[in-house]
Amino acid sequence: MAAAAASLVALSGCSSPLSSTLRSGLSPFTLRPRHRRLRASAATLREVCAGRVPEHVLQRAEEVGYVVPTEVQEQSLPVLLSGQDCILHAQTGSGKTLAYLLSVFSAIDFGRSSVQALVVVPTRELGMQVTKVARILAAKSCTVMALLDGGMLRRQKSWVKAEPPAIIVATVASLCQMIEKRAFSLQSMKLLVIDEVDFIFGSSKQVSFLRKILTSYSAASGRQTIFASASIPQHNRFVHDCVQHKWTKSDVVHVHVNPVQPMPSHLCHKYVICSKKERLHVLLSLLEKDAPKSGIIFVAEQVLILVDSIYSMASWIKILDYNISPA
Repeated sequence: MAAAAASLVALSGCSSPLSSTLRSGLSPFTLRPRHRRLRASAATLREVCAGRVPEHVLQRAEEVGYVVPTEVQEQSLPVLLSGQDCILHAQTGSGKTLAYLLSVFSAIDFGRSSVQALVVVPTRELGMQVTKVARILAAKSCTVMALLDGGMLRRQKSWVKAEPPAIIVATVASLCQMIEKRAFSLQSMKLLVIDEVDFIFGSSKQVSFLRKILTSYSAASGRQTIFASASIPQHNRFVHDCVQHKWTKSDVVHVHVNPVQPMPSHLCHKYVICSKKERLHVLLSLLEKDAPKSGIIFVAEQVLILVDSIYSMASWIKILDYNISPA
């Protein structure tokens, strides 16, 4: 926490539609986009799902505004809903979460009391977001449990044993504790999602346990495996490793949506070059100048600070014991 705040700040500002359409790619495992100046989806989200997602889930999705599929949803859902293993490779904000959650709801048995789907996330904050969307879509038709807070795990251990949830969203650390304590079994797991897979595999503390999840606690042959990420360095090598190490089945599909625009159209990026000592001063000045309605502050030690105003940021600076006052 004592590390300096990040130098890169993303703020809302631009608005224009994404403009890329996915086509067949260069290898059996890869789908690549062909770009067009404008993109008009020919299908609704309901049409893309083609009757393979429970009606109550689709209705709930439409109620909250998910009507027209994004590029990644239009191209990945036919693959995901067919039950194939998939690597979702698309930018942040492109709609990967909804795509894999619809696949989760298409796979589970709502009347069965067992852990049928597991979503592994790198951070508590991302886990909270995924859990929120999953619960909105489920609309109490099944239990979605979030294993994100170490302080809650003892109580959750009792809950998960008494009434196993259909869907679990968990950080690697919390999941490790629960499985080591034999709180639940993954024998009934039908679908495994690893979100931000590049982040998780980049953390040496988490890699060994994650590989156990992929190969020891469950087998790729008995489940659908979905990896999601905004960036996968050497993605062709990653696809090869997935098959070679039996993290996925051999027919895993790599859906790569790489639009003309390098980021979601509603985002603009700014960066400031400054010394380490000036970072918090500069960050606070940016927040005061741009006055965003909300923001996410990334700091160096893989910690997220969520603030809803510049005054919250000022409070965090005091908590972190920095001798800084608002300008």
